[in-house]
Amino acid sequence: MAVGAGGGREVADRLRFEPYQQLVDIFTRGDLVFLMRHGPTDWSKLDEVDVAPTDCANQRIMSPEGRRNMRDMGSLLASNGIVPARVVASEWCRNQQTVQSLLQGMGDVDPGIAAAMPVETTPDLNLLLSLRGSPDVTPLRDRISAWAGDPDRSGPLLVVSHYTNIEELTQFRVFEGEILVIDPARDNLVLGYLRLRSAAPDVGHFADALASPLLERERAFDMVERYYAGLNARDDDLFEGTLGEEWFVHGESPSRPTRDVESYLDEIATYMEGIPDIRFAIDSLHFADDVVTVIGTLTGTHTGEVFGYPATGRAVEFSAIAVHRIEDGSIVESWQMPDRLTLVEQIR
Repeated sequence: MAVGAGGGREVADRLRFEPYQQLVDIFTRGDLVFLMRHGPTDWSKLDEVDVAPTDCANQRIMSPEGRRNMRDMGSLLASNGIVPARVVASEWCRNQQTVQSLLQGMGDVDPGIAAAMPVETTPDLNLLLSLRGSPDVTPLRDRISAWAGDPDRSGPLLVVSHYTNIEELTQFRVFEGEILVIDPARDNLVLGYLRLRSAAPDVGHFADALASPLLERERAFDMVERYYAGLNARDDDLFEGTLGEEWFVHGESPSRPTRDVESYLDEIATYMEGIPDIRFAIDSLHFADDVVTVIGTLTGTHTGEVFGYPATGRAVEFSAIAVHRIEDGSIVESWQMPDRLTLVEQIR
């Protein structure tokens, strides 16, 4: 899922959500809770012993890049119509900075969002067992469980807390700036996560995971998502850093593989000329060994000739499966398998 931010401000980052099957929930339900860890911080400076939550000079705070990231995230959330009904945050400086940056980004899209947002600060969400911190996660659990939506404002409840609190409550390990989407009506079930594409493990809580195969899985998924962003935009530049130098693709030209992006885009012009608004939406991603399998849906409007069939003006929708082989951090080989028969049945 990705969209450019509004308000004349460009955002290079993207939002990621998994699993895709639950994506509709975050757009349509106001009874969910977004449980968020504060944004990226500067790990070169750690919290001093017994530092007060509001003593910003003696604790780890957000890095300049982290502030930019959270502003971008706010813009992307607002651009996608994902705006909380209200925000509640820990007293710690990095959490307060996160809220400020998110609201700044949302304000870039619509100044009224930030101006009208109810924000509460509470020690109930402070770092567990720290100075003035909550002794356990009971207040956090109770707050989430009690949320059934705001009768006066649409959107979920956004709770900005800390890694330790979130892991203790959910048993999930979260990146800085990552959101867990929680359903209070289903015993605080975690439906999925929402985070920036650029989100990454931090040295404080993920030292063991920095070399983990799970991180390779995330990088592989990221490359594949960027691949389809470039395809939907018909933009060669968006493929940069995603494809290996010897990349080739099977599927569109049965007699030979295509070995460069420009030629590949030329070969699929049959679809683009006849269905100029065609877009590929990822329905699910599956990772095994060095291969990512993508199941998706192509949609658009048949306004030009396709496979010899003249324009009908009909909306079309057909599925596709693609397989991408990953090697040395890049996509090196791809197989594209669109359901052409279903497309033809809709346009003939």
